[in-house]
Amino acid sequence: MTISKQVEQFWKIVDTLFFWLSALTLGGMTVLIFTQVLFRYVFNSPLAWTEELARFLFIWMTFVAGVVAARRGGHIGVELIVNRLSSLSKKTVGVFAHLVSALFFGIISFYCVSLWDKLSLQLSPALQLPLSYVYLGIILGSVFMGLHYLWAMTALCLPKKEGRDAK
Repeated sequence: MTISKQVEQFWKIVDTLFFWLSALTLGGMTVLIFTQVLFRYVFNSPLAWTEELARFLFIWMTFVAGVVAARRGGHIGVELIVNRLSSLSKKTVGVFAHLVSALFFGIISFYCVSLWDKLSLQLSPALQLPLSYVYLGIILGSVFMGLHYLWAMTALCLPKKEGRDAK
């Protein structure tokens, strides 16, 4: 098995894991918001922690689902000009775009990790959770999106195989 196929095997596992993690966070948010509405308007006794936890799950879902979107090519892009370029120019623009994206997510990861000690000391108001738990979702999503864009850039530079095994 080639390295390329092994990496794609790894990404299939990551895709499945992040897809289900994003589904769970969305489901959790839905249950929490429904519970908040129920307690606020039916029982007239709002819960403070449900809103905070739903907000934290939203942050996690944004970055976890961002990995799924990146892998499926779902992030926004401007293709009008790129589609009119020659094959080599398209490849060059693609490599540059993937490199810039990987650097962007690398910078996000770096700064989140550098703030980890301070975030571990800060507690959320209602749940009293360290804010580092919230930022862990940002770090995970950013690291995996950065790795994806690095791999996509590398894959663009690899020669394409002709014949049966080409994909």
